[in-house]
Amino acid sequence: MENIFIFAGVISVIFLIVKFLEMRFIEKENKPLKFLIRDTLLVYFSVIIGYYLVEQISPVIKNMDGRSVMGATGNQAVFTDSPGF
Repeated sequence: MENIFIFAGVISVIFLIVKFLEMRFIEKENKPLKFLIRDTLLVYFSVIIGYYLVEQISPVIKNMDGRSVMGATGNQAVFTDSPGF
């Protein structure tokens, strides 16, 4: 996703609509709008933080196949044969 803020906003609006419909038709009890907005903001920031964490962890996960985690490129020169002297 190119812009995480739009992505998080869309998820939050969908959450708000679903939560509002649940409150009106399933629970049939009115909750203050303040609580719905609070939960929606919690979802918004959770999506942003989760995306940030995935972006930070993805290089480590990609390097778990045996390559160097510290950013070294190419094959490393390592002496594995018995010495010739």
